[in-house]
Amino acid sequence: MMKLIKYFFLFLILSGSMVSYAQYENTSGTKQQEKKPQEKRQALKKEPRWFAGGMLGLGGGSTNTYTEWYIELAPLLGYKITPDFHVGTRITYIFNSVNYKANVNLPDINLHHYGGSVFARYVFLRFLMAHAEYEVISFDSDVYDRIWYNNLYLGGGYYQSVGGNAFVSFLVLFNVLDNEYAPFGFPIFRFGFGFGF
Repeated sequence: MMKLIKYFFLFLILSGSMVSYAQYENTSGTKQQEKKPQEKRQALKKEPRWFAGGMLGLGGGSTNTYTEWYIELAPLLGYKITPDFHVGTRITYIFNSVNYKANVNLPDINLHHYGGSVFARYVFLRFLMAHAEYEVISFDSDVYDRIWYNNLYLGGGYYQSVGGNAFVSFLVLFNVLDNEYAPFGFPIFRFGFGFGF
């Protein structure tokens, strides 16, 4: 046991002597100057507050009599009030297809909806986002004249900065307004992208 302790201390002494330290010595005889606060501030680049991009939405659902799906295209323009709180507006075009099942004697229909919206979103934990959006949309119908109706979407999703000023997002939204003409009562999935300028 005593021999083991001696070897342990010998090991510590030898390994301690192998450690070396490196230090910088200024041999030029001049003092290095620290950067002035102004130079430090100029080195930091301001993050752009305006952003533009677009969203691609997909959705669908089924009942006993029909299957419905849609694709949504929406360019957007927004402003970052703070780095985490964003507001913006977007215009929307939606292609909507309704396919009736074999036991229903109705032709399939394709509809075209358009409108605009304003939104606010808050990014938290650097990658999650809460989203609220008010939309006014003109609903195409095969039975009625074109109808304008309102939607209020609430939800959240994933937000990720990529590269310099670019971002991508994925949202799951629910329409919380009870509107008899609203064709989309099921969750809406949106993939978004954009860049700051």
